[in-house]
Amino acid sequence: MSDLQTVLQFITTFEQKYADQSTYEIANRLRGHTKPTYTTQTWTIATGFEQPFIDGALNQTIVLAGEPTDFGHFIASFSDQLDKPGFQWSDLTRWTGDHTSWAGDIGSAIAIYRSDPSKFKSLHDAFDRFASDSDYSADIAAFCVGAIVASSPKIPIAQAINFYNSRPYHEHIQTFLKTRFNAILTSDKLTNPAKVEADIRSSVFAYLELSPDSGILRRVKKFFNQRLKLEPEDAREYLSADLLQGSLHFMTHLIQKGNLAPLKFKPYLLPQAPWLGTVNYDVSAG
Repeated sequence: MSDLQTVLQFITTFEQKYADQSTYEIANRLRGHTKPTYTTQTWTIATGFEQPFIDGALNQTIVLAGEPTDFGHFIASFSDQLDKPGFQWSDLTRWTGDHTSWAGDIGSAIAIYRSDPSKFKSLHDAFDRFASDSDYSADIAAFCVGAIVASSPKIPIAQAINFYNSRPYHEHIQTFLKTRFNAILTSDKLTNPAKVEADIRSSVFAYLELSPDSGILRRVKKFFNQRLKLEPEDAREYLSADLLQGSLHFMTHLIQKGNLAPLKFKPYLLPQAPWLGTVNYDVSAG
């Protein structure tokens, strides 16, 4: 685990080097100092900026706002929170910054698990490995730092990160819940959990539809063409259960790290994807 001030000094020096460029351009150039998977064609399409891999200088775990954070993942997700003026290919899809952060973490874990379940103890094991607490904290930081930069476009990235770091993580989670999901927080309780859960589930499903390497569309086609041994109804139940387990995995992080009371509630039907079905029993998060 590295020191935050060392990383901030790297970013400050980097910003000085590219002082004539926008925050959007600098953030995307920083992706070149994370890891190769954050500089692929998918990222070029998502961010509208092509950036080759240079080195792993920022591919570290950093304590940010008191929480261990995958800093390389933060930089990559943050770069997709900043909009480039003009038309982007991603504008033709439902792709958003969610899909290069928490929705992508959950969705990729599902896709990797379903491609070869034998490599994991369970789907929950896949979530713990590919949508870990340090990944989620990177996602929250990307969203919140992105909001800071959006409200003050002239602010240096290093300064925005330092400002984020000055507040405790649970405050950022509560801000994230209210801003991204229109969550209603009363004292220490989330009072509209079914709405939040449905929104998470819908975004993860959209990621699986949109991601070129998730393979989910091929499997969905197989479900409906009856090319699997499973009946279509059974196959739909598998996907529905995966999505629900993924959304609850993320909600558990938000509830626990946000200092909120544990939840028990009944999820409801997704109007955007009615074939996924609904759940006729209570579920828990936190």
